[in-house]
Amino acid sequence: MTDRITQPAGPESEGADVAVVGGGVSGVAAAWSLERLGRRPRLIERSGALGGRSGSLRLGSRDVTLGGKNIGRRYVLFREFAASLGFDSYEHFGINSSRIDDGRLRVIDGSRKVGAARELLRGARLRDAARFARLARTVVRESDNRFLGSDAFAELGRRSDDRPLSAHFGARFCAGSLRPMTVRMNGAEPDEVYLGTFGTNLGMLLDGYEQLDASMSELFGAYERRVGASVDTAVEGLVVRGGRVRGLELRRPDGSVETSEHDDVVLALPAGAAAELIAPHLPPLADELRRVRYFPAAVVLAEYAEPVFGEEVRALIFPPGEPVTNAGAYGMSARHIVRYTFSGRAARELVGAGADLAQLLAIGEERLGRHFPVDPAARRGFVGRGWDAAYCGYLPRHADFMGRVNGLLGRLEGLHLTGDYVRGVSIEACFRAGRECAERVAAGARVAPLPRAAV
Repeated sequence: MTDRITQPAGPESEGADVAVVGGGVSGVAAAWSLERLGRRPRLIERSGALGGRSGSLRLGSRDVTLGGKNIGRRYVLFREFAASLGFDSYEHFGINSSRIDDGRLRVIDGSRKVGAARELLRGARLRDAARFARLARTVVRESDNRFLGSDAFAELGRRSDDRPLSAHFGARFCAGSLRPMTVRMNGAEPDEVYLGTFGTNLGMLLDGYEQLDASMSELFGAYERRVGASVDTAVEGLVVRGGRVRGLELRRPDGSVETSEHDDVVLALPAGAAAELIAPHLPPLADELRRVRYFPAAVVLAEYAEPVFGEEVRALIFPPGEPVTNAGAYGMSARHIVRYTFSGRAARELVGAGADLAQLLAIGEERLGRHFPVDPAARRGFVGRGWDAAYCGYLPRHADFMGRVNGLLGRLEGLHLTGDYVRGVSIEACFRAGRECAERVAAGARVAPLPRAAV
């Protein structure tokens, strides 16, 4: 017989009036923001550590981060979070990449914005260049346009999202300039994303980047210890009574089942995972969340005896049709560690949770070896992981989607949502969504934020 206990079940439960389900970036952001507002969150994560897709594995003598690790200079909330835990030392790591264009290797130097923009627009039709420049100016003028749900891009989506991004730009410009942006952020091709969400991609392009001197696992580990997170704990269902979410059904590491009572519950999960918990209680909301598109991917990191990249060029972007999207140095001081990313349409049959990492690495090394001195015989080791739902591809007319979510969410009191589909997939977008969710919890509100243009 399974033992059942009722909260409080341990130090991490005591006084916790808000449960935050999901210990990835979105959940950490929500829990941290709730703390700042005077609430006592219980952060619950089914795996053994916080971090989600930005978690780490051990490669040789160091931890390496599999997911997002590049920190934009405009990542205000994330930097405040890291500094609050004593992590405020960064290593410069701008986007210095190369790409293959008509058989030639061309360099995009992220530290020289004018030159990088000129290289990005090389060979573009005047109409494409002008439209791209107008969109970029929109993002530069208003920082909120770097996130989903801004006024300008909500209105643009209503006018334009009946057709994908590829219908608004020429094929050459899509393949050479737009695809590296959409595949890198969303794992999606230009015919799978929309103008109404493109501000997030432009925000990524127009920022400068660093990475923590420490690993992301060290940062999330410090927060896990401070907040007393419940790791290795699976959420099996919502507890709903009288039309209100009252808590959670949890399975603890020892197999016991716990009923955890809370005033509010925040689901900080990918949209599909949140839908599975919501479906027994509010099927229409679950159906809306299931519409959010996610794309599979895999990442493999390999360590070599000698540096593969130089200081000036630290990555190679591969053209459409290749299963490897990009290969880049892990850091300025770790150019002997190469991170291979496999995503996009050509990779989908090879990637996902059951990916053959050795096969993918062999493909990546062969493709990279055509242009840079990578020697499989000099490889010291490799690690990697595949995900069935690695990248959020958003939805067309995002503001209308969030309007429907809000209308349905209001039917179930005590439930709140945040995640990479709300404000965007970047680390800072997840922190912004987490802050806004925490503010709604503190204010007693029930719905996710509507773009102002949609009100």
